[in-house]
Amino acid sequence: MTANMYRVGDYVYFETSSTSPYQIRRIEELNKTASGNVEAKVMCFYRRRDLPSPLIQLADKHQCALDESNGNSQNSERNDGFTPKQRHQMKHRELFLSRQVETLPATHIRGKCSVTLFNETESLASYLNKDDMFFYCLVFDPTQKTLLADKGEIRVGSRYQCDVTNLLREGESDGRELSELETLVWTPEHNLTDRQIDQFLVVARSVGTFARALDCSSSVKQPSLHMSAAAASRDITLFHAMDTLHHHHYNLSSALCSLVPSSGPVLCRDEMEEWSASEANLFEEALDKYGKDFNDIRQDFLPWKTLKNIIEYYYMWKTTDRYVQQKRVKAVEAESKLKQVYIPNYNKPNPAALNNNKGVVNGSSNGSSEPVVSLGGKACESCSVTVSSQWYAWGPSHMQCRLCHACWNYWKRYGGLKVPTRFGEGDFESIGKKKSGSDVDEDKMSSLMSHRPHRCNIGAHGIVVRSGSPRPIMKTRTAFYLCTTPLTKISRRLCRHIMKPRHAARAPFFPINIQAVKQECSAQMAGKSLVELRQLLVYRRKDRGNVTSIATRLGNPGNVVPAWLILTDKDNLPKPERVAFPKPPKAPDGSLLYERVPNKPEADKVPLNNMSPSLKRRAYDEMNGIDGSVLAGPPTKRPSKEPMPQHRSLSDQYAAVMAAAMATGQSLPRHIAQINGKPKIAHMTRTGSGRKQVISWMDAPDDVYFRATEGSKKIRRQVTSSELRRAARKPWRALKTKVDDLQVVVLD
Repeated sequence: MTANMYRVGDYVYFETSSTSPYQIRRIEELNKTASGNVEAKVMCFYRRRDLPSPLIQLADKHQCALDESNGNSQNSERNDGFTPKQRHQMKHRELFLSRQVETLPATHIRGKCSVTLFNETESLASYLNKDDMFFYCLVFDPTQKTLLADKGEIRVGSRYQCDVTNLLREGESDGRELSELETLVWTPEHNLTDRQIDQFLVVARSVGTFARALDCSSSVKQPSLHMSAAAASRDITLFHAMDTLHHHHYNLSSALCSLVPSSGPVLCRDEMEEWSASEANLFEEALDKYGKDFNDIRQDFLPWKTLKNIIEYYYMWKTTDRYVQQKRVKAVEAESKLKQVYIPNYNKPNPAALNNNKGVVNGSSNGSSEPVVSLGGKACESCSVTVSSQWYAWGPSHMQCRLCHACWNYWKRYGGLKVPTRFGEGDFESIGKKKSGSDVDEDKMSSLMSHRPHRCNIGAHGIVVRSGSPRPIMKTRTAFYLCTTPLTKISRRLCRHIMKPRHAARAPFFPINIQAVKQECSAQMAGKSLVELRQLLVYRRKDRGNVTSIATRLGNPGNVVPAWLILTDKDNLPKPERVAFPKPPKAPDGSLLYERVPNKPEADKVPLNNMSPSLKRRAYDEMNGIDGSVLAGPPTKRPSKEPMPQHRSLSDQYAAVMAAAMATGQSLPRHIAQINGKPKIAHMTRTGSGRKQVISWMDAPDDVYFRATEGSKKIRRQVTSSELRRAARKPWRALKTKVDDLQVVVLD
């Protein structure tokens, strides 16, 4: 019952294929789905057979580096006592940790195992002597195809342990100066009372609150006074106050003055206050993903923070309500999740089994026609036994290999055979690909070799060794540099038209005709002396000017005003041939004359039948251009945009001015009309409600009032929409209908 009970944190075997070895996983969570099934969220471990061959070689070299770092004596004890068979089986016990998490059905669990971090102080034989025992020391990234040295190894050995000095005798001095080894930051030997110290701390917190009110960034983060006071009461402010008091030899007056220097009040902020809300969210997300692995948190989420900042913020963050709230939420989630699950033993027959008769020995059923008998009594591929209670097909199908029951269990648990075979580690898929002539595997290996890991600190050949790891695994890649010879430098200067160095720098993948360069360089060097060739090697720096002076010159061009910015005199402005909007005539006193708007009693005297022709209903042929005359557009409301003084003259004065203007042949303004030989000043009309209204011809537009009849509506329906829009834009043009040749003007 206990063996079949699986809990969170257990290392278990998972079966994903009936013929492949078990996968080793660590249970992270146990969740129950809506259908009632149990799923396990697991962390993946990889075997050596799951890694690409270049990384396997790196893992072997890393193991050799560990053996050399621990000393030759330990190396001889560890490896010289192993037989080739034991060394072969030791590779089956090595795993590679990964950060990859996946979800698998809990019913695929096939048993428990034990996985530990490799301990440098113990022998590898301890793993062989125990069943289902594995170890790991490297971390494999399946996405980036890299190996990382794990940081959790135990620091034991002469490189990490300190040398203990001999015991001193009574009265013997060690000769050290304690003042050089320690720094005094506080002493109780002073003349201040506890009340005075508390008052000084209150003053320091008050100064901190005032400093946050003056600081713009703090006022945004802490808009209220309570938040600023709470931030000023943190430990960083109190520590600074006590350090200040100790630095000034516990003199309150000088310590108080140092809290507010000439530059302003002192503002002390810790990591909790320095971090922004987005950085805090990133930290919580990283903490949920990596746990307390601060190196990974800094490298993947907060590279602009130092390790000291992240660790200090973590312990301050644990004192906040946010941490308590998240802890409660996780506790509630943990309560809802399963703590353990019972998985019974898997007793279904394996498809790879060749004979399921439990009482039959040696795969023979006493002359029966079972397929097993036709194998010819082949021995086990691993241990070479010929008697077994159960045989299993193993290896390529055309080879007809088989394993006994014990070797099959070893193959499923450890991913290999007990002794080396002709098939290596049993990677039959890659063998089949190579036999079939496919180059997929070669392409895969070439892509792995050309891939570069995205993170590398002190690594070599894809393995990243972080802080706290052993010394580098091997020598780094061979570095090279380009040593330019004098002949190459001369050819660059003499054959610039052939080499085109600027073009080659922008497009380095285009080839350069080296033979043409050699011939041209030899031809030009033939007629030059040694002194001239040395002059070609002298580097001449181009004087492109200082960036500051160029920026200043471009930003401050000087007091010179370009010609296109100078305004032209009014006298030099071009005169138009025709004035579109002439000014009204001038009075004898020099003022401009505008039409006069009469008072209400004068407007009442205007007869109603004396109506402007523009207000009368007009016939169709009067405005549609039948007579061949093209009407001009309507005049503007005002003759000029400039404000002019309006002087109202008497009727006699206005008549005299009109007569003088007509006698001299001066054209009257367009906005002045005449009715019955008299100038039209204003007009009185009636609205639809019957009220009288005075229309000033200076202010009112020259509108046309059109009343639609049934006939006009019928004619309008015969006009297409495009012609209607064209007539609305240009109402003075002729409009022809389909019914007849009547011309209609549409004005709405």
